[in-house]
Amino acid sequence: MAALGVSAVLAIGASSPSTATWLTTGVGTGAGAATAMPTGTAPAGSASGATVSLSWTAAELGNGVAVAGYIVTRTNAATGGPGTVGGTCAGIVTTTSCTDTSVPAGPWIYTDTPVQLSWTGGVSPTSATITVP
Repeated sequence: MAALGVSAVLAIGASSPSTATWLTTGVGTGAGAATAMPTGTAPAGSASGATVSLSWTAAELGNGVAVAGYIVTRTNAATGGPGTVGGTCAGIVTTTSCTDTSVPAGPWIYTDTPVQLSWTGGVSPTSATITVP
């Protein structure tokens, strides 16, 4: 009979659901800040043969920290058609200058767009026209 009582208790205990509760208390304040991505600054540049050297002023986040990089674009000033940048201007540029190589002859304008992680800022005003002979 004692074995039956122990079996009944084990059976009841095994079938009852478990619950847990956590109580939290805290004192203090919290704050968070958001910032907008900046717009790039117009690049300046010059051509030497088929190479264009560019530089621009760093774009900064609202907390004064420079953005991590820039995307540089080249556009034909006469036709409005896009060009593909090369050299150190290709991909994400992590400095405020780069050199575009193998640039076809013609009038070109450049822009830079700040990037930070997966965020993108505004496109800069265009550079002055840079003519590649």
